[in-house]
Amino acid sequence: MIESPRSKRVYLVRHPAVHIDSKGLCYGDSDVPLEDGWGSTLESLTNTLCQLPFHDRPKQIWHSDLARCSQPALWLANQLGAGARPDRRLRERFFGTWQSVAWSEIPLQEVERAHDMLELPSIYRPGGGETTDEVSQRAMCWLNDAVAMPGDESTTIVAIAHSGSITALCGTLLALPPLQWTPYYLKPSQHLVIQLNVDDRSAIVAMPTAEQ
Repeated sequence: MIESPRSKRVYLVRHPAVHIDSKGLCYGDSDVPLEDGWGSTLESLTNTLCQLPFHDRPKQIWHSDLARCSQPALWLANQLGAGARPDRRLRERFFGTWQSVAWSEIPLQEVERAHDMLELPSIYRPGGGETTDEVSQRAMCWLNDAVAMPGDESTTIVAIAHSGSITALCGTLLALPPLQWTPYYLKPSQHLVIQLNVDDRSAIVAMPTAEQ
């Protein structure tokens, strides 16, 4: 990637896998615990960031305020000697009445409308929760503030967030319709890197490698 003085490298990291007891639930932006031993899943990212020149290292690790993001963010910040900064705008989508309900217990006719999150991004509210456009808007607001953070001259921004907010942010930056966002869906502990032009918000997204 070609860098310029007006560019930022943005690492977007999906939180590690959640505990087995939470799998199968539509947990949305409710708090659920992480699997044991999750720290080892972030070692590759940690090594990458530690190898950056000191002036390029992130001065803070941004993260969703939910525990599955705040715990690894605090751990990563400690490894890097950085601060940790929570932000609710990085949260997962709010799924309304679906939250903390097993997918198998949500009425089938409602689950079958899940594709409307992509086809009707400004209208459809799963479980009466957030629209896709609302998730995108708050994620972009976070990015704009992170880029303009006073006193942070680092060329690197790191955020630990959720599949929903990360995918929405990438798709919006690239001006793609939601139906084309699938390639930016991350597995637990995966990350992607955005090379962002600070002036015009144009972006190049480097996809995660298969071994992550």
